[in-house]
Amino acid sequence: MAMTPEHLRDLDRRYEELRSRRSAWDSAWKELALHFLPTRCRDASKGDAAAPLLNNTPVDSTGILAMRTLAAGMQGGMTSPARPWFALKMSDDAAEQTPGARMWLDEVLRRMRDIFHRSNFYNAIHTVYGELGTFGTAFMFEFADMKHGFRFVPLTAGEYVLDVDERGRVDTVIRAMRMTARQMVREFGAENVPETVRKALDRPSRSTERRTVMHAVYPRNDRHPRALDGRNKPWASVYWCGGGHSGGGGVPHLLREGGFDGFPGFGPRWDATAEDVYGRSPAMDVLPDCRMLQQMARTTLKAIHKAVDPPMSVAAGLRSVGLDLTAGGLNFVDGMPGQAPQAATPLLQVRPDIQAARVAIQDVQNQIRTGLYNDLFRMLLGSDRRQVTATEVDAREQEKMVLIGPVLERLHDELFIPLIDRTFNLMSDLNMLPPAPPELSGSGVRVEFVSLLAQAQKIVSTGAVSQFVDFVGRTAQAWPEALDAVDIDKVASRYGEYLGVESSIIRSVEEREQLRRERAQARARAAQQEQAAQTVRDMRGAADTARTLSQTPVDPNGVSALEAVIGGMGGL
Repeated sequence: MAMTPEHLRDLDRRYEELRSRRSAWDSAWKELALHFLPTRCRDASKGDAAAPLLNNTPVDSTGILAMRTLAAGMQGGMTSPARPWFALKMSDDAAEQTPGARMWLDEVLRRMRDIFHRSNFYNAIHTVYGELGTFGTAFMFEFADMKHGFRFVPLTAGEYVLDVDERGRVDTVIRAMRMTARQMVREFGAENVPETVRKALDRPSRSTERRTVMHAVYPRNDRHPRALDGRNKPWASVYWCGGGHSGGGGVPHLLREGGFDGFPGFGPRWDATAEDVYGRSPAMDVLPDCRMLQQMARTTLKAIHKAVDPPMSVAAGLRSVGLDLTAGGLNFVDGMPGQAPQAATPLLQVRPDIQAARVAIQDVQNQIRTGLYNDLFRMLLGSDRRQVTATEVDAREQEKMVLIGPVLERLHDELFIPLIDRTFNLMSDLNMLPPAPPELSGSGVRVEFVSLLAQAQKIVSTGAVSQFVDFVGRTAQAWPEALDAVDIDKVASRYGEYLGVESSIIRSVEEREQLRRERAQARARAAQQEQAAQTVRDMRGAADTARTLSQTPVDPNGVSALEAVIGGMGGL
């Protein structure tokens, strides 16, 4: 169904309703941005007022630097561009064991990783991590076409509204953008923009003025499933300008209407309940500490300032002298009764305990860094080894790994699995996948995460496996039948899975069985050869013995020992 002005008004009203629901979060986001991400959190629908370039309010930057470490730690720990962070598996384990399937999976994985490296994905995902850690909610679009390739568009808090479906998953996003007349014409075409925009191009003074452009993506209910055009795809994508949201009044103007086969964005939340649209963040947990830290820093600075440059008490008679003490406060007073007059003395004797104040400030700073997982990420990323051992994780950071575990599971569910699924589907639509072998017909593909952080989570499990295998090995020294309890194939496969070992370097079940058959056959041939050699040795030994006996006389008549033995057996 074609989009009408009334439909656009409905979208305008829905945007205002969703923004009204979001209003409770707006004030919280602004304060969080002040302490952690000063250049984020903006509302494009309110005009060109952007976030300040410099943050002049805080006097201590611990929150900002700790959030920077959190974003960088998540980037390096979950989606590092320098090492593999995901792998592809077949849903059917039997199908995956075929050589053709493994080669096809490796080629698909190589092409997908190349797409992420050639696009702006890693820059965009770093922005997402900062938004998640600060505001608890982030959103990023993924677009792909033959002309522009793969593009990732991260949004910031305040410039979009979200809605969720009955399962609590984000399925609707409406964002407000600011675009110049030139940008609008290049994006939507001169024939699709309002007349006022086309005329603005002819006036240099107005061509750079920014106008509010709205973009809504939501499930489309009124469509024809058999139609193949963008206006009948399951997810609607509508751009428009004008309308009440931007203060322009009048009739909203449709710029472009299209659609997607799948939801083109990802809206992960750090922590959220089933009914929450927006999530909570670790920055919210340490915000009281940041407030206290700012107050402590201001108080300490005031104490230092008063100690170094205290307010002065100046004799009133010196007013006309023009004594210059402007570095501190000037107080003109008469001399005290019974005391000799003094020209100028400190009004207050301030001797602050700076060392104690610094210790107290450092405690709060460390609490902020701990609340933002800085110690965990520094431990994981600061190691000079490519693998983090189970002993280190168990002894040093197992508790923190457990605390961040639910966050990883939520991000896998709301961000990374949808990301890999959508990228795979877009590659299929753009004919970027290699031909699948016939044996994979009807088999699905699943994703497995092998990032440093996901691997560290799994490494905790390897400790139990290692302890079990060690126990069985020690027990088998006294009771060999204890080895019967261990399926070594499953142990090796599961251990490799925990360590993130690529499936291509692990032999398939068929290859292992073939190797074992060949070894059994080799052992049988070796046993047969050994038995034959032993028979020959026995026969040679018997012949040598007979020769020796035949040459050994036993009486003066020349009877040999062999003849005597044969005679004794009744042979003569």
